[in-house]
Amino acid sequence: MMHDLSRVKLIQGGMGVYVSNWRLARAVASEQRGATAGTVSGTALDVVYVRLLQLGDPGGHARRALAAFDRTFGVTIGQRICERYFVDGGKAPTARFKSSPMVAVRGQVGGPASATIDGTMTLRLDPAVIELLIATAFAEVWLAKEGHRGAIFMNFLNKIELPLPFVMYGAMLAGVDGVVVGAGNPEGLPALCSRLAQHEPVQRDLAVLYQGAGERFALAFDPRQVGDGALAHRPLKRPAFLAIVTLPELAQALAASASEPPDGLIVENHTAGGHNANPVGPLHCDESGQPIYGPRDAADLAAIRAVGLPFWLAGGYGSREQLQLALDMGATGIQVGSAFALAEESGMRAEYRSAIFEALRSGIDDASLVRTTLVSPTGFSFKVVQIAGTLADQEVFTQRQRICDIGLLQQVGVTAADDQGTRSLFQRCAAGPVEGYLGKRGLVRNTEERRCLCNGLLACVGLGQIKEHDGQFSEEPAIVTLGGQLDGVRRLSRNGQVRYWARDVVADILGPSPDVLAPG
Repeated sequence: MMHDLSRVKLIQGGMGVYVSNWRLARAVASEQRGATAGTVSGTALDVVYVRLLQLGDPGGHARRALAAFDRTFGVTIGQRICERYFVDGGKAPTARFKSSPMVAVRGQVGGPASATIDGTMTLRLDPAVIELLIATAFAEVWLAKEGHRGAIFMNFLNKIELPLPFVMYGAMLAGVDGVVVGAGNPEGLPALCSRLAQHEPVQRDLAVLYQGAGERFALAFDPRQVGDGALAHRPLKRPAFLAIVTLPELAQALAASASEPPDGLIVENHTAGGHNANPVGPLHCDESGQPIYGPRDAADLAAIRAVGLPFWLAGGYGSREQLQLALDMGATGIQVGSAFALAEESGMRAEYRSAIFEALRSGIDDASLVRTTLVSPTGFSFKVVQIAGTLADQEVFTQRQRICDIGLLQQVGVTAADDQGTRSLFQRCAAGPVEGYLGKRGLVRNTEERRCLCNGLLACVGLGQIKEHDGQFSEEPAIVTLGGQLDGVRRLSRNGQVRYWARDVVADILGPSPDVLAPG
């Protein structure tokens, strides 16, 4: 039984890497008798938990949740993860984090790493990687759901294709109430979600660069093969599936899906934080290099209403008045990100929250503090907060050695055939070393100004990798993202003068009771 979406007026956004962590999501979901939904980010949880364990697992929460995973399913997967990565008392401050295995598919096309079924080349991940993805997703949702009956969602980037089915399954094992997918077309994922609820084998088509005419590649996953089938002993609750869209054409196509439509839509304005859809048509930038959006980039809400699916509005709707406006326009509610990103329960490192509040106290305007950039290796526009010492600083970016050691945003491609006609799979990232990217059929123009979001976003939440240069130790520089409209943050923080909590954001938007809110 899915959670009753019609009651959810306020969805907390699933921001960044571990900014929307279990503490924030649990605090939001515990408020207002079912009118709120807390959201955890599903991005890089394997890396997050591996690094938390190496910091000594403050509070013991990661080990407690992984032990719950083992106890629930009668396995030792969580125990093995802890044995491999936990450091009692935490690693030394200058010691590097031991890396979690990169999520990767490799091999020759037609070779042992793949098999052809009905003309489709099926690819698989290493079983140890699958176990880590599933167990850490379970842990994050289990912690978020602990001690209350509110709704917990998990947010995904469709662009991060390889981990998605496994992380979704792990979240479902913990009883996640909703799945939210943005940054691309999620066609086929609602049906995949339904099959995973029955522990059925699934295949997801992969976008493989340079594939030949008529070739298809797919990532295969059989839940019954994990833990010798121990995870598949009872059907799961199928979570609600919400697709993030901007334009009605995608909403209409998803609603008419030949496989399965989503259960609802989040209609996101380009002012929202993180990744945004690029402007419609040829890309034009202003004198400061920011993409120019116009009337064609605004959602046609009449067309969205005609689709017939419940929808929530996001990007600039972070107030009680904007919620009422959304309801009057036919929305079920709103999604709010930035105000929650700066709440005390957020995973954002305290020094970056403080820097943002200091900037607000100085009187800076939103457009100067948060810029829309083209720094993401995905090609999507990406909001970046202008904080000294972070990757927003051109000097910091220029001095950083390019490296791709996490690989979440890597693209999968296939080489040209060699003299024997053999082709190999590869993965590349436009923010990685330029020579390596060019050696994998990339173009140099696609590497210009591209920042490593994997390392930068982990550093934003205090989990940055340690680097050593000439005997000096430092963390990877952070990258911080917020939405382009910060009215709610200014209001709640008294223009940066006071700290606030998730409950304050909920009360500011919903008031003493959500029941008084109704379409006009």
